[in-house]
Amino acid sequence: MLEEIKSTSLAGEDKLPKYRDHEERILKGNYAAAEAARLCRVGFIPAYPITPQTTIVERLSEMVANGELDATYINMDSEHSVFAAAMGAALGGERVFTATAGQGLFYAHEVLQAISHFRLPMVVCNVGRPSIPWNIWSDQSDSLSQRDTGWIQYYGESAQEVLDTIIQSYMLSEKLNIPVMAVLDAFYQSHTSENIWVPSQKLVDAFLPPRKAGAMHIDLEHPKAFGGLVPPEHYYKFSYNAWKDARKVEALSTEIAARFARYFGRQYSNVEAVNIGPHTRLVLVTVSTITTTARGVVRNYPDVGLLKLRLFRPFPKTGVLEALRALPDDAVLANVERNFLGDAEGAIQQEMKRALFGARNLRMLDFYAGVGGKDVPPETIEKIIYQAKNDPRDISWADVD
Repeated sequence: MLEEIKSTSLAGEDKLPKYRDHEERILKGNYAAAEAARLCRVGFIPAYPITPQTTIVERLSEMVANGELDATYINMDSEHSVFAAAMGAALGGERVFTATAGQGLFYAHEVLQAISHFRLPMVVCNVGRPSIPWNIWSDQSDSLSQRDTGWIQYYGESAQEVLDTIIQSYMLSEKLNIPVMAVLDAFYQSHTSENIWVPSQKLVDAFLPPRKAGAMHIDLEHPKAFGGLVPPEHYYKFSYNAWKDARKVEALSTEIAARFARYFGRQYSNVEAVNIGPHTRLVLVTVSTITTTARGVVRNYPDVGLLKLRLFRPFPKTGVLEALRALPDDAVLANVERNFLGDAEGAIQQEMKRALFGARNLRMLDFYAGVGGKDVPPETIEKIIYQAKNDPRDISWADVD
């Protein structure tokens, strides 16, 4: 194992490197995702363009064409075909990557189930956008509507976090044979440039070993059938084994993040608690880029905390309960939703209630904000805090004109 990565300095340089074996670059979030796939040495990329993820697969196409990435790249005729090809390549032992968004993810729903039920490791990047009426802006309804397909789901707050999460996701996926979906917000992340620390290939190779053959792997020396009819007694055990491994995700995700920090110098957790303690009276619960806005706002409110959810599926119950452990019983949780799934409550409210049931009796308020890509500026977060304190309602829509 490499020694712990620490900040270094070089005499005579005006701008000092922050991380050893890294290159500082300015990248859009989509390009950061493509860089992560390259660094992970993916071997098969099925692709179909759909806004706003198209530049991910376009950039990967360029990498393959100019020799930066040794992979098979195939243009498919639909997202359903993309995921079917991804499934076949994973069965063949390849490390697979692709990207999708919105209707593309909806169209692939059937194959998402098949990939997870086949217990195939792969990582897919979803750039969150809504469905009908026609809309290409930021929304998490597409990925959250697929939360029960058996895929692990991570949500990145920044382009840096997306890059780092994809690298970690391959290790997690290949250890448990469960596919991973890394989600980033459309445009706020996908098309906005940030300063990114891109690790060296040598560093990633030291962290992430090549993919090893698993049980669901085509082996010409030991032929077997895939996808045949499974009677109830075997299907029951099959599902039981998947359930057992899904329960390992939260702890293993924490373990991999700690290992990642030793190699790369950046620490991540399944959930992050900001200013949560006995003094806190209100906690904003957020996912992805809204978190960054909320961070700035809560600095002005000593009694308001922030709970960031990075791992969403399986829902990190242990981490959430630990983050809220010191919270007084009269505190309130305000869940901020960039999704609408046809129910009264959003996905975050549903999952938080499930996690806290029988453990903590905290009042929860649900706030829809940013649905369909509507901007969530600091003023909107201020309004949510004010309403939660002065006019609490079980469910509210922020900034409805």
